[in-house]
Amino acid sequence: MKKNKLLALSMATVIALTSLSGCGKKNDVAEIDPVINVSAVPEMNSPEDMQVLYKDGYILSDLTGEWIDESLKNKRPLCIMINNIIDAMPQSGISKADITYEMLVEGGITRYLCVFRDYANVGKLGPVRSARPYYVEMTEMYDGFYGHVGWSTLAEEMITNSDLPDLNGLTALSTIMYFRDESRVAPHNCYTNGESAVAGIEYMGYSTEHDSTYDKDMFKFNYKDKDLGTGKVANKITTAYSESRKPWFEYNAEDKRYYRFQYGEKQIDDQTGEQLSYKNVIIQFVQYTQIDDYGLQLIDWNPGGQAIYCTNGEYENIIWKKDNGVVKYYHADGTQLSMNPGNTFVTVFDQLLPQNVTIE
Repeated sequence: MKKNKLLALSMATVIALTSLSGCGKKNDVAEIDPVINVSAVPEMNSPEDMQVLYKDGYILSDLTGEWIDESLKNKRPLCIMINNIIDAMPQSGISKADITYEMLVEGGITRYLCVFRDYANVGKLGPVRSARPYYVEMTEMYDGFYGHVGWSTLAEEMITNSDLPDLNGLTALSTIMYFRDESRVAPHNCYTNGESAVAGIEYMGYSTEHDSTYDKDMFKFNYKDKDLGTGKVANKITTAYSESRKPWFEYNAEDKRYYRFQYGEKQIDDQTGEQLSYKNVIIQFVQYTQIDDYGLQLIDWNPGGQAIYCTNGEYENIIWKKDNGVVKYYHADGTQLSMNPGNTFVTVFDQLLPQNVTIE
């Protein structure tokens, strides 16, 4: 099968793309029912579609575009650091995340930031690891609770000097929110769960809801599942961080989902016994900068750049930029990307190595 090597755009093209306005057509539903999250609602194709939007006791999630209990409408999400090295396999509970970010840390390894809207109902979750600056920044974009165990020096400084609702496992929360699984080897054995996360948030006295001024939805969704229609095949997506670290996704046409593999085998959630799978996959190219001899990294979220959106076995070249303080995704013409309803995996990849991303 032919491989499509993803070549970097020229700097002039990136600048031109990221300067686009990103403003799409106004949605007619916006003035009909303010309870509906308009960012999750595309234009309706028929009056019947519009009627289906009204579902007593439920709203459309701003993180997945799926129906959720309306009690979650203004809830701040839990954003939690998850270990992702081979010693941490299999992980627990991460299949329940609405959004999963994979980003580099020192040594060429990656960690996840898993974002949960309905975290109270999550079972065992982890292993949980320490904070890094750009995970802090992403959590701030969500106005979320930040779950982690320890931190780098710069991450500590950022958290200490911010209003971020911090849930550090190296505080009194070590026994309130977190626990050690003695069957696993430290430091890959620290976990939490939904009940304990609720207890930790209550102990810290944090507000569980966004304040009235919060208006930073990051995603827009189709109401119904929709093919991209680009004709660009995306049956296998490989993101080669190094020769020894080449995770990939394989598309299953039967359920229209991407299944995750890493370290040469299926990536399993040990709480379900099932392989991780995602409706949407985004590869977002960013500028990583190493800041010390240990390999600690920074990400500059301000310039924007290239990205690739994959769903239903196809892909589209898109752009991303920071808008209203959060990262958003756009078509090349500047209109905001509408994704298919479901969970999303975002690989935040080095923009200097686009040739290491392969789509087949």
